[in-house]
Amino acid sequence: MVPFFPISFLILGILSLILHTFYVVSRFGVKDVPNERSLHDTVTKKSGGMFFIPVFLLSTFLFLLTPSESIGIDPFFILNEPLDLYLLLAGVFIFSILGFVDDLYHLTPKLRLFVELGIVFFCLWGIQPNVSFLGFELITSFIQIVFLTIFLVFGINLVNFMDGMDWYLVTTFAICFISLGFILPNFYTKPNLGYSLYAVLFVSMFGFIFYNFPKAKLFMGDSGSLALGFFGLVLPLLYQNNSDGILWDVSDYFYLFPFFWIDGVSILIKRFFQKKHLFQAHREHLYQKLTETKLGKIGSLVVFSLLNVMVVCFHFLLREFGFGKITIFLILFVISILCYGIVWFSVTRKNLA
Repeated sequence: MVPFFPISFLILGILSLILHTFYVVSRFGVKDVPNERSLHDTVTKKSGGMFFIPVFLLSTFLFLLTPSESIGIDPFFILNEPLDLYLLLAGVFIFSILGFVDDLYHLTPKLRLFVELGIVFFCLWGIQPNVSFLGFELITSFIQIVFLTIFLVFGINLVNFMDGMDWYLVTTFAICFISLGFILPNFYTKPNLGYSLYAVLFVSMFGFIFYNFPKAKLFMGDSGSLALGFFGLVLPLLYQNNSDGILWDVSDYFYLFPFFWIDGVSILIKRFFQKKHLFQAHREHLYQKLTETKLGKIGSLVVFSLLNVMVVCFHFLLREFGFGKITIFLILFVISILCYGIVWFSVTRKNLA
């Protein structure tokens, strides 16, 4: 890896701010018109992902192409990178394009789901991940790929569904970055690229983060949320190629953003039994419920961030005390469900669209 701090990151952050500023103040762009289900009340630009995702991808390629004199890397070092990394970046790019098309033309759920399954299956087939579930290894590679394809597409769409509040995904992925370091302590060390990729991503998003702060002037849209979902869920699978025998466990996805999963899945189950359209926008999530109280958007953001951090810290402590994977998962899952229920029933909202 190359020394990419601090001048390169400073330039990248300024470039990101300039590009996003140009998009926010310009007359062109995709606009999000508020309706009864929106948390915003003014017309706001969206599809910010079409700016920070290309910046992230181009910066990553430049990062890999830059030679490091200290370790004698060839200027064409990128050609020696594993195929897994290119599949990850290609998937991020394709999902961003798919999301942008959806922002513009509102693709049918069935068509988008079919395309997403194909993209994820192709990427996983190239990566050939080796994962476990609660410590038990899955049987064959093909079964793993099929299972992960369905699971990851569900997770990616969950990220997309939950993208409805200013800074919510930004803080969630920041906590995800910390949690991943606890789950796989060596993931952010050489020769793994985890730290570098997350660092480039966050700096590339600087302009978006600036304009997405409540009250947001820019939303990321599907072009950003789908790409981020793919990046966050597929990146840990690359660890197994450089690991020391530790497999990425499917249950570890829960610790990346625990209350994100609980809120999203519980609302989907609730709407399923109420025979409501699962793909229709709504205002039934807990974070939406909290925003209609005195807490507002920032208060709701703080509550969810603290809940996620609590689980991350408990997970780290339980691992340090030597608890088994199944025991840790059950303890934290029960604690999370209880905390979610307490917050849900302690909040009275004004309206329910």
